[in-house]
Amino acid sequence: MILVTGAGGVLGEAFKKIENNEFFFLSSRKEVDLRSAHETKKIFDTNNFTGIIHLAAISGGIGLSGPKYQASLLRDNVLMLFNVLDIAVEKKINKTLLVLSSGMYSPDSTMPYKEKDIHNGAAHQSAYGYFYAKRLFEPAIKSYRDQYDLDVIGCVPNGIFGENDNFSEHAPMLPSIIKRAYEAKINKTKLVVWGDGTPLREYTYSEDMAQAFMWCYKNYSSSEIINVGSNEEKSIKEIVFCIADAIGLDRKEIEFDIEKPKGVFKKTMDNSKFISLSKFSFLELKDTIKRTVKWYELMMQENSCLLYTS
Repeated sequence: MILVTGAGGVLGEAFKKIENNEFFFLSSRKEVDLRSAHETKKIFDTNNFTGIIHLAAISGGIGLSGPKYQASLLRDNVLMLFNVLDIAVEKKINKTLLVLSSGMYSPDSTMPYKEKDIHNGAAHQSAYGYFYAKRLFEPAIKSYRDQYDLDVIGCVPNGIFGENDNFSEHAPMLPSIIKRAYEAKINKTKLVVWGDGTPLREYTYSEDMAQAFMWCYKNYSSSEIINVGSNEEKSIKEIVFCIADAIGLDRKEIEFDIEKPKGVFKKTMDNSKFISLSKFSFLELKDTIKRTVKWYELMMQENSCLLYTS
């Protein structure tokens, strides 16, 4: 049985669509707080897990990643990392997959970022606690493989989005824009976007990423991390326009607030190693944004009906 942590997130929900009756899903810390070694050990003592796909993370967009939360982002992600690795050693887990972050690469490194660039230069200050925690995954993988002969790998995704995404106040950029574009259309108001829209982003549809991770889980075994994700790169402005078009919001109702931070200009990853090994083909961003918008609109309509009838 394969334990999938963080199953309540957008990627975890995508894993639930994979036909595999061996998955055991942990959706939130209310079930098991992986920051606690005691709680982590308890669930392993009561279940016969043979594998781990560790998706759980404490993260968020610019709003959550400000100076106020850097210690929590660093501490909580590192605690979960070592609790998972230590229990994997104790229980002799066959395979463990850890998830890193493209944001950990330094904006000063040469792009596209290659796996060997992980420790080259300082991480971006916008979420340095989270980024340095994710960097620590790489030496953890190598040391646990060397000392304990643990089959643990590290996958580096770029931006992930899709159905069942985080559309809350602290949502990452793409789902946040979907939420606010929908509200702007319904309320006949402006959609205000932070920054000038010029930064470039790579986003991968959650179902694609889940399938790509499963390929790695089954076929990849190395102390070297591997970049996994689509290399289709679009500007934030292009992404916002695509979302607006899918929702039916007039582009004239979009306002880019250049007084607000715009984040890293670009963080392009080199996924050539993964593509060469797997021959994986990703869906186009425009089509997967349409799918996600359609799902979100249906969800909001269903919620409105429930509120009206209750």
